[in-house]
Amino acid sequence: MEAERLNSPSTSVITFEVLGHQLHFSQDPNSKHLGTTVWDTSMVFAKFLEKNCRKGRFCPSKLKGKRVIELGAGCGVAGFGMALLGCDVVSTDQIEVVPLLRRNVERNTSRILQMNSCSDSFGSIKVAELDWGNEDHIKAVGPPFDYVIGLRGASRGTFIADNNRIIRPQNHNYVGS
Repeated sequence: MEAERLNSPSTSVITFEVLGHQLHFSQDPNSKHLGTTVWDTSMVFAKFLEKNCRKGRFCPSKLKGKRVIELGAGCGVAGFGMALLGCDVVSTDQIEVVPLLRRNVERNTSRILQMNSCSDSFGSIKVAELDWGNEDHIKAVGPPFDYVIGLRGASRGTFIADNNRIIRPQNHNYVGS
């Protein structure tokens, strides 16, 4: 008997618990765009934050108010992991993915705030279109950032060159999958 999968080509919504919150992420796994699928690595990253949030540099007291940019956010899972620890996150992707990302951010932010209206542990999360080579897009997201969540498989030269304009010069906090 095959184990039940959390994510499959027929799954349109992933329900995922992180840091005590049931989050729901819409996806379109049959789309031709990679950003419309909840990737396992984003869930692993969120669980890594959950497991390590009581110690070291991922504890909420050290992350509260830190600025984070999530490059290629897709459905937004990794960004929510950071926002739940008190970070102010800008989740970015290409224009084709932004409507789905925005829907996930609005739905989950609303759920979190309804459950914990007096909680100050949740930072913030907003959505922006970002084409790495577009100066107007880079300015619009409001650099610099303390942390960059990025995809390991991205074009490394472009990623580093563009991030030198995005991240604070004294920081080299690249968090990726």
